[in-house]
Amino acid sequence: MKGIQRFIALLVLVLSAFHGQSQIIPLGYDTLKYSHEFFLDAGGDYYGSSVERDLLSKFIRGGMITEEIKDNSFNRHKAINRFGAVMGGEFEYRNYNKKIFKKKDWGFVIKGGYHVFAGMLYSKDLFGLAFYGNESYMGETIDISGTDVSYMNFQKIGFGMIDSKSKSSVSLNVYNISDRFSGDFRTVKLFQDLEGDEVTLEMDGEVDVKNNKKFNQGIGFGLDLDFKVPVSWGKDRKAFLRFQAQNLGFAYMYEKQKVYSFDTTFTFDGLTFNQLIGDDSFFGDSLNILDSLGIRTTEKNRTVMLPGFLQIGKIVDEHYAGKVQSFFGLRLYPSLIYSPYIFAGVDYRPAKWARIGANVAYGGFGGFRAGLYTNLTFDKYSVGVATENILGFFTKKASGQSLFIRLRCAF
Repeated sequence: MKGIQRFIALLVLVLSAFHGQSQIIPLGYDTLKYSHEFFLDAGGDYYGSSVERDLLSKFIRGGMITEEIKDNSFNRHKAINRFGAVMGGEFEYRNYNKKIFKKKDWGFVIKGGYHVFAGMLYSKDLFGLAFYGNESYMGETIDISGTDVSYMNFQKIGFGMIDSKSKSSVSLNVYNISDRFSGDFRTVKLFQDLEGDEVTLEMDGEVDVKNNKKFNQGIGFGLDLDFKVPVSWGKDRKAFLRFQAQNLGFAYMYEKQKVYSFDTTFTFDGLTFNQLIGDDSFFGDSLNILDSLGIRTTEKNRTVMLPGFLQIGKIVDEHYAGKVQSFFGLRLYPSLIYSPYIFAGVDYRPAKWARIGANVAYGGFGGFRAGLYTNLTFDKYSVGVATENILGFFTKKASGQSLFIRLRCAF
C-alpha cells in the first residue's frame, strides 16, 4: 500500500488492539451487610458493524491479507459503518464501617482505573480506498464524507459515599488525560479522471492531535453514580432496577492540541493521485503541501467531554429463591459513533455457589451479538468471566472479540 492507503488502513484498524471494561457480567445484587468489599474489573471488547474478525486478526497477530479476506469484509459494508473498542481496568474498595458526615448508613468508596475509548464512523469508500487503492476508483468520486474518529486514553482516581443498605453510591473522580485524538471529516471527496492525471479534492473538517509526548495532557473531573431501586415484579415478588453512570464529566487539555482545519476545493492537473497524497507528499517527509491544500494549522487548549456511559436495566438478585431470572437494559455513550446498546439475558443458578447465563444484544459499534458468562462464589470470594461476543471465539466471520473478568471479595 502507498501512503494514503497505509494511513487509512491503520486509522480504521488500529482500534483492534484495544479491549474494554467489563459492563454486562451480572454481578448479583447482594443486600447482605458487610464491613468491606473489594472489586477488580478488567477485560475488553472490540467490534464493528462490517469488518470481519478474519481481517482484524491479521493486524493483531500478523498474516497475509488475501483478496478473499478483503472482499468478505468489503461486501458487508453499507454506506455508513461503525467500528470501535473500549478498554479498561478498575478497582473499587468499599468501607461500610467508617461513617462519613455522621450519617448512620453511609460508608465510603475509593476507586481508581485506566480507560480507553476509541471509535470510528466511516463510509464504504474509505474502506475501499484503504484496502484496494485508488486504481479501483478511476473516473469515480471517492466519498469519505461524514467520517468521525474519536480516541481518548485516561486514568482516574475517585472518592465517594455508599449506602450500606441499598449499596447505592456516588463518587467524584479526578482524571488524567494522557492521549486524545479526534477527527471530524464533514466533507471529503476525491475525484480522479480515467487517465489519472487530474485530481479534484473537496474538503471540509477538522482534526485534533496532541502536540507533544507528555503523559499529562489534561485534567478532568467527573462522577460515577450507581443507584439500585426496588420495584414490584409479579405476585409477591420484587426486582431491582439499576441506574448507572460512569465517567460523566469534562476535561481541560492544558497542553495545547494541534488543530488542522480545512474548508477548500482544489483541482490539480498533471498530478497523479499518489503524487498528490502519496508517500512523497502529504504523508511523506515534507508537509509543505498542507499550505497548498489550504489546511490551516493552529494550537489550542480544549475543553472536551469524557467518554462516559449511562446504563439502566433490571439486574440479577443474588437472593432470589428461584433458579432462573432475567436481566436486561440499555447502555448509552455520548457519541454518534456509539449507537444505543440494548441487551437482555437469562441467569440460571444450578447451585448456591454458581451462576451461568446468556444474553443477546444489538447496537453499540455494531449489530446483533450474543454472549455467555459464569460467576462462581467461594466463601468471601467470587469470580466472573464473560464475553459479549461468543461467536468471536469460534468463527472468523464474527465482527470482533470480547472478554471480561470480575473479582470480588466481601467480608
